[in-house]
Amino acid sequence: MEPWYIFAVIWVAMVAHSFWEASIEGLNAWDKNKYGWKWQIRYNISLTRYHFWLFFVYLPLIIILLPMVVAGFSLKLFGILLSAYLSGMVIEDFFWFIVNTEIKFKESWNPKFASYYPWLVLGRFRIPIIYIAGIGLSLLAWFLFVR
Repeated sequence: MEPWYIFAVIWVAMVAHSFWEASIEGLNAWDKNKYGWKWQIRYNISLTRYHFWLFFVYLPLIIILLPMVVAGFSLKLFGILLSAYLSGMVIEDFFWFIVNTEIKFKESWNPKFASYYPWLVLGRFRIPIIYIAGIGLSLLAWFLFVR
């Protein structure tokens, strides 16, 4: 199968996931009003129990491990799936801001509302640093395992 098919399916699934997560969270993004433990990594970086199980256990199991169980393990397939997953996480998070019906994009896409991770702000341009890291890791996975 062509790698771009795999990327397309995973990215569409992550956009669908953003609708689901925005419906559940509403205004309570990332670490706001979640049940269970929260690991405060830095003053504005945290990991909740919910997001740990979702992004570090559940989604990797079904997006990365399950296809390899079905198709058989290969480093190339692992690299494609890992790269698509890491870039898909950036897409999922960004679309959360777009599809959330509880708050407008203009009101939520900023370091004040989304204070749960650091932002790179250059004049009017602003982007969460975790997006840069996610795309960087996605490219690294691609070049290490696929190319």
